[in-house]
Amino acid sequence: MNSAEFPPDRQPHWLRSNLTWASYFWLVNAVLLTVIGMAYWPWIDVPESTPLAGIYLLTTHLGLFGLLAVLSACIHVLFAWLPSIAFRPLGGLIAVCMASLLLVDAMVFNQYRFHLDGFVIDLLLEGADIIALSWVSWLYVAGVIGVLLMLQYSFNSAARWLAVSATSRRYRRRGVGLVAACLLVSQGLHMWEDAHHRPLIPGYTHVFPLYQPVTAKRQLHRLGIGAPYVEGTRLDVPAAKHSALRYPLQPLHGACDTCRPNVLVVVIDSWRHDEMNAGVTPHIAAFAEGAQRYRDHISGGNATQPGIFSLFYSLPVTYWPLVRGGGVAPVLMETMHDKGYAFSIQSSAPLNQPPFDRTVFSRVPELPPRAEGDSPAQRDQHITRRFQHFLQQRDPKTPFFGFLFYDGVHGYSMPDAGTLPFQPSWTRVDHVRLNQRTDPTGYRNLYRNALHHVDALVGQVLGTLQQQGLDDNTIVIITSDHGEEFNDNGQNYWGHGSNFSDVQIKVPLLIRWPGMPGRDVHHRTSHFDVAPTLLADAFASTTPFRAYSVGAHLLDASASRQALIVGSYYNHAVVSGDEISVVQPGGYVRTLAPDLSPRADRRLPNNQLVAMLEQMSRFHYTSRSSRDDVPQALVSGILPRIHRAEDANRNPDANARGTELIRPLQWKNAR
Repeated sequence: MNSAEFPPDRQPHWLRSNLTWASYFWLVNAVLLTVIGMAYWPWIDVPESTPLAGIYLLTTHLGLFGLLAVLSACIHVLFAWLPSIAFRPLGGLIAVCMASLLLVDAMVFNQYRFHLDGFVIDLLLEGADIIALSWVSWLYVAGVIGVLLMLQYSFNSAARWLAVSATSRRYRRRGVGLVAACLLVSQGLHMWEDAHHRPLIPGYTHVFPLYQPVTAKRQLHRLGIGAPYVEGTRLDVPAAKHSALRYPLQPLHGACDTCRPNVLVVVIDSWRHDEMNAGVTPHIAAFAEGAQRYRDHISGGNATQPGIFSLFYSLPVTYWPLVRGGGVAPVLMETMHDKGYAFSIQSSAPLNQPPFDRTVFSRVPELPPRAEGDSPAQRDQHITRRFQHFLQQRDPKTPFFGFLFYDGVHGYSMPDAGTLPFQPSWTRVDHVRLNQRTDPTGYRNLYRNALHHVDALVGQVLGTLQQQGLDDNTIVIITSDHGEEFNDNGQNYWGHGSNFSDVQIKVPLLIRWPGMPGRDVHHRTSHFDVAPTLLADAFASTTPFRAYSVGAHLLDASASRQALIVGSYYNHAVVSGDEISVVQPGGYVRTLAPDLSPRADRRLPNNQLVAMLEQMSRFHYTSRSSRDDVPQALVSGILPRIHRAEDANRNPDANARGTELIRPLQWKNAR
């Protein structure tokens, strides 16, 4: 650093000089990043009647983009030992990179409503067949970088001036203090609103890049200042009026206002596909004789949240944050609510963890208290009795929707009394004992014993349906949210939620349609297909499937299911017949064989990339006026190419509901 820049009585050491200059340089860049962040605001709708939302958005904006500048400064000062002639240009280069990434992220968000990550960067750099950038686009990029370089040169001079100003030190302290205060206010507001189940503020979270809000529902509830799950009734949570989710794309239209069959959905947690047989589940196997048996059925996830979400919403789990933040109910449940259904939602696991009470069942007028019992097996028994009581006491003139979620298999739980038919069996699961050398026999037999017990409870429910004379007017669906692994792939995976192999995502699906004979269905199907099939065949909806779903008709063997987006709590994958492309949180894509062995020479095919991008962006809110406000040179031509390719790959008859798939059903009046 040139010593002439400082008065003789304030001549600092060269390291201190670099640090002093850097502090002011990044203070000015914080202002730049904050201005660039305004590009996200066209997608934010602030209600005038809710000033708290405005405070949250302002503090989040200032805190987040100020924090990005602070983090960039931390990287920069690691090189403060360099001479000033090298240290300052390095800071300018880091600042240009950060500002450029933020600009590109804003443009990607403008098009797809998700943020830049390694996966999208890979598309921009190497996916020329998917995203083609013209010379005009590259010229625009070069112009933006040129402007940023000139700005950084000006910021360099400004930082030098501030470094020798007698009053400038206060700016540093106030700038850092402002960022810290904004982050505290922003996180505090989000924590408070989320704990009170108010969807507006949490619904804004997805707009901001790299923003991770804090939640503390349990802690605040323990302090007596949070809104708990209400025993005996559903907490009244209004849907957000300013959700960024555009679901459905158009209102549903039905050709039959009087089609009101009873519907019962039974979900057995952690039930893998190869454990539906007469030995382990005899009652369900007997039921399957008269049902449609889907032999190659994939859940939408390897855990409960994505599995249940995909079953009811027919959307990839990437939409979960928007649905959760906006309190948006699935179209299927909205339809039954509008048709005056009676609901019996019974779960032996809490309905607010994950918050299905605020999403899937947000339109159900009343949810029951948590099931009684000291173990999952006891709670399974309790929800069975409650549902049987509902069937016996219900108004026979009103159709019903029943949902039973059995948690005993997930908890490896059985009643105290009774013998265990599968031996040798563990009596409990000691996860610390599990390793590559563990013999899974006792563990899996414990799992089978728990499943055998749940099967008996399902048999009681089916028997009550028959006793009540409801067999000929009730659609019964029996399935699972995900599978369960016992080191099947030899890579020390146990349980679920850890990979996307068949043993964790392939589940049974049995559907009994009244008046239809049982049959095996061998083509691949998924949870995405269940809701649209019900809406088309049970409620005679004529709305195209793609208006509210990424699925197809369950019996449509010609539908393209090459790109099934299957999720977990922290990542997702595109699953095809012979490979699994796992997308990690940072966007890194790893391609695996079905047995989880790596395939370094393979990458996601273009047609699957197209389908994946289209499915992940289709239901995000778009505004033509907002879109026109953002420069389009960088992303011109992306959406037309994706839509043309998607239309070419999609079977034009995939949404058709014809007699070749399933004959129209004539429903009797509900008894």
